Amino acid sequence: MTDQHEIQEDHDTDLGRRRVLFLGTFGAIGATAATLGLFPQSVAAKTLTASASGVALKEPPVLASSNGILQTTLQATTNATKVADQLITGTMTYNGHYPGPTLRVKPGDHIRLKVHNNLKLPEMAQTTNMAMSPNMLNTHFHGLHVSPLPKADNIYLEIPFGESYDYDFQIPADHPGGLYWYHPHVHGVVDAQIYAGLTGMLMVEGGAEQLPALQGVRQRLLALKNVAIKDGALATGLTPPEQQHTVNGQLAPTITMRPGETQLWRVVNMGNDPYYQLSLDGHIFTVVAEDGSMLWESYTTETLLLPPGKRFEFTVTGAKAGSYIFRTQGYNSGPFGGWTAAELATLVVSGSKDVPREIPTYLGEPPAYLSGPVAKRRFIRFSEGFTTATNTPYFEINGKIFEPLTNGAKIKLGTTEEWLIYNDINQTKAEGGAVEDHPFHIHVNNFTVTEIDGKPVKAYGSQDILNVLPGQKVLIRMAFPDFIGKSVFHCHILFHEDNGMMANFEIVP
Repeated sequence: MTDQHEIQEDHDTDLGRRRVLFLGTFGAIGATAATLGLFPQSVAAKTLTASASGVALKEPPVLASSNGILQTTLQATTNATKVADQLITGTMTYNGHYPGPTLRVKPGDHIRLKVHNNLKLPEMAQTTNMAMSPNMLNTHFHGLHVSPLPKADNIYLEIPFGESYDYDFQIPADHPGGLYWYHPHVHGVVDAQIYAGLTGMLMVEGGAEQLPALQGVRQRLLALKNVAIKDGALATGLTPPEQQHTVNGQLAPTITMRPGETQLWRVVNMGNDPYYQLSLDGHIFTVVAEDGSMLWESYTTETLLLPPGKRFEFTVTGAKAGSYIFRTQGYNSGPFGGWTAAELATLVVSGSKDVPREIPTYLGEPPAYLSGPVAKRRFIRFSEGFTTATNTPYFEINGKIFEPLTNGAKIKLGTTEEWLIYNDINQTKAEGGAVEDHPFHIHVNNFTVTEIDGKPVKAYGSQDILNVLPGQKVLIRMAFPDFIGKSVFHCHILFHEDNGMMANFEIVP
């Protein structure tokens, strides 16, 4: 049986040719794309200074639960903040940090989180399927298996400027331990708010860190994020090559390790649109968790692809003494997604030699729903188009742009379903759209990939972000065991989501 990751890599090698052919058609809308913020507007490339690089890696401040309760406040503000050791304006942050504080909880903990909206922003003109007010706010707890109802992971509510909302919910006692994150999810302004800095990590204790082989190892939390700065302010309206990439808000920090030392790195792509094709010179990754859930089988790889929203947890064992670059090799997700190679951090290996940890291949059993009955099968089609009359792109799921008030698919609680996710380039071309990758994301529950383009694949674990390549059909299976309520699935390229590539579903008794 073919490996899921191998198929993704093999499929991608044919895409460059198809994308180049299609660029001739899509290139005609270049002037319009600039007005939409797809192309640059007087922004110089590589505007962060070299003096900001080479400092030791720092992790965001931690807000941790105590005695089973995380009770704290997040203030969303537009005050100037430090990015890569520069004080800049134009950002939006939680508690003045870029990225925001890391929330740390245990399975079974109660979260009582007050989110205050102090986003002082002007009104903006409405575009395709987008909201009018960028200062509206809410919070999505990305990847958490919790209720989508009010007080929990309800992405339909809106917190006006100057007001607060009290989130109040419990993490299930059997919740997987791992890396998650939080960010706003007000439709139409998600792209801008996340790019400006409204993001933070959320750690549920347990998972891979409890493996006997990893007891006591040093852990690294790494939040990857795209940014551009011009004249002391956050710059917008630019292409991928003109952006730089921070790790925990730092430019090219230094990570230390001893020869032979094994560390557990937990990495999240918190960017609005970027892709990261990660590698570490002279080292391999042993992957133990994906999207917050520990794998049932570990594997080794030299590269990992992180589309927007994606998380991986993997071990790194120090090679001989020296300096090694942690980098993104670059990735082309489509005509507007030419993400170039970049150095993210430097690993410095020095000191006394340590004893490497041996990571077992077997980590657990696959979920029971993979061998159980399937109650329903659904077809999900991603496509895009372009309206020449208004010079605007649009993004659809099953031929429709997002409408918050519609009910969407009804899914019966306690059942398992199969969904076929199709990135339909034929429909996209027919409607004048661009051929692009679409990272599929669903709220409330995760899923497992079972087939790609009609062929069974070997999956190592479950996930909540799946990059679907142009023309690709991916079959996933997921269970709906615990929570009722309405939520969404969407493309996690946030410009696509804000412009319609999102749909509702509802879990019913």
